Amino acid sequence: MTRFTLPLFRPAALLALTLAAAGNVVAGASAPEPTDGYLSQRVEVVVYPSDPSFEQSPRGWTLQRETSLFEGYLWRNSQRHLSVEARLTVIHRPLEPAEFRDYGEQFGFLLDRSPQVDADLKSRGLDATSLILIYVPLPGRPARLAGRTFYEGGHSSIPLKEVYFQEDGFFRPLHLVMAHEYLHQLDLEFSKLHLPAEFLDPDGAGIADYPACIDAGGGDLSLRTLLQFNRDCKGVRWDLLAPAYGVWTPR
Repeated sequence: MTRFTLPLFRPAALLALTLAAAGNVVAGASAPEPTDGYLSQRVEVVVYPSDPSFEQSPRGWTLQRETSLFEGYLWRNSQRHLSVEARLTVIHRPLEPAEFRDYGEQFGFLLDRSPQVDADLKSRGLDATSLILIYVPLPGRPARLAGRTFYEGGHSSIPLKEVYFQEDGFFRPLHLVMAHEYLHQLDLEFSKLHLPAEFLDPDGAGIADYPACIDAGGGDLSLRTLLQFNRDCKGVRWDLLAPAYGVWTPR
């Protein structure tokens, strides 16, 4: 097994665009108002491809681009309050059928955080506090979900599908799928701190009891507002996740 870590592409133009689009800081959710700042978190993005030359292929570059867009999306739409470093690692190891969790005929299979996956993480010294597994499904283990977050281990699993490599005509590119699943992880982190109203479940956008500040349109529209507002339509208190789930840096 060989470790491949892809350097992420962060052009200066993207940074300038991010800063320009950030807008005004949303007020804190409770008194006293916290010092303005941002929360830093690291996310391990571990990829299991089927192509031995994946890193040098157009698909590899697409995944690298989408990972960078994932970082920028969270920073921009959280009003510069959430800074995520997505560390991308590609692992060439055949996946075993037993590593998949069966969700039945309707939803298919998803890669679990198996003992083999944990061994992969440990051997490479990867911090699995926040983990996204991206993989090519096995024959006989079809995936009918875009992705799922496992609350037992706090990690997410996303199967690579052909549609993610189409340049045009797809309304939900891979970086938005990554963002959706990562928001499930954030929801879980706030819940573990007994603050369930501080961050809302992305699957609930549009239901009757969700506040009006959360866009009911679904997809990108809902994710953007979920990164800004809590149940009281006040700013998400990102500082409350530190130090358990990140580092808070005052500005």
